[in-house]
Amino acid sequence: MSTSTPSHSQAAQTAAAAADSIFRPEDAVLPQLHTLATSIIRSFDTEASAIEGMLKLTLGEPDFATPDFIKEAALRSLANNRTHYAPNAGTPGLRQAISDYLARRRSLHFPAEDIIVTEGASEAISSVLTALLHPGAVLLYATPAFGLYANVAKLIGVESIAIDTESTDFILTPDALDAALRSIRGRDAVLVLNSPNNPTGVTLNEAQLQGLAEVVERHAVTVLSDEVYAEISYDERPAPSIAQFAPDRTIVVDSASKSYAMTGWRLGFFAAPHNLAAQLAKVHQIHVSTAAMFTMDAAQTAYEQGDASIDLMVETYRNRRDYLVDSLVGLGYDIVRPTGAFYTYVHVPDEFDGSSFDYARLMAREAKVAGVPGEAFVDGPSRYFRFSYAASSDDLHEAVARLRRFRNR
Repeated sequence: MSTSTPSHSQAAQTAAAAADSIFRPEDAVLPQLHTLATSIIRSFDTEASAIEGMLKLTLGEPDFATPDFIKEAALRSLANNRTHYAPNAGTPGLRQAISDYLARRRSLHFPAEDIIVTEGASEAISSVLTALLHPGAVLLYATPAFGLYANVAKLIGVESIAIDTESTDFILTPDALDAALRSIRGRDAVLVLNSPNNPTGVTLNEAQLQGLAEVVERHAVTVLSDEVYAEISYDERPAPSIAQFAPDRTIVVDSASKSYAMTGWRLGFFAAPHNLAAQLAKVHQIHVSTAAMFTMDAAQTAYEQGDASIDLMVETYRNRRDYLVDSLVGLGYDIVRPTGAFYTYVHVPDEFDGSSFDYARLMAREAKVAGVPGEAFVDGPSRYFRFSYAASSDDLHEAVARLRRFRNR
């Protein structure tokens, strides 16, 4: 008796059934997700938190409470049942308040129709980069830098170029930018500019920004200016913006989080040139639809009435900066003196043989003081770590006392 062999279709069905039986949903995610690491800032903060008695100078989280007049505005909004869907781009009142604030405080002139309210600055950055980084485009950013920019590029699947600024005192120079743009001539580019900078606290002045703007105008590049720390500036108040010099090329991203101690409210915005704003708004609508109406009402009050609150907090940050910087220098640390934000970037002592991760772990274990390893802000090993002085004066004094014992051990 002859033995029949399975038909081609039967074999295909059998193979498909076998494949289905071993299918794992985790294998179906975007391949680039496997190359994305979780935030080192958050993961190291969690690691340090497990040590009893830890004093953390890790997160960029203002220790101030949201001012009462802003919270009261939210309560009024809730009492008036402002709990339904808001317009996708934001309430007209908030968009106008932001427009007026930018003109009043920052000498930036964006009409309300070109301002899109987002779920914090992180969503604004993600939505803008998603819209601009088409296949073949390139993301450029200066390092050290907040990790979100490169991660969005990886997620989208486009090339990114990190411009190292350590040799120029952590300042992006026109020559370095021009060289990077020349290397990708013929391709569209997006430049992310973060000033004041996280993690260094370095703030670009008007002359430096004008020099960068002149380079931008010669190339096919759009600028995303991340200005979440613009109000927390010590030499020029607030920090200047490249949008003052290249307004037709610049999208400004900001939020209420740092300026008004509203991190948990998740309320940000981007302001864009008129011919871009409506297109970028489509991506925001797809990503989150809209922010919550009562948080928009609270933010409207902040932007309308919050100037004095900003100034008070910034003066407090200035005093904390001066104390921490002077103390660290007195302990023998080499630091990048911050002119904005609420971070100081500290060099690992030369006598220590290891990475910033190694030093941060040693410092956490022996001094019970936590900073963020510099590996969170560069691709590869680092010899720096970041301290946040968005902490109480008592905590900063205690941190210095612990570090003094640690350095003298």
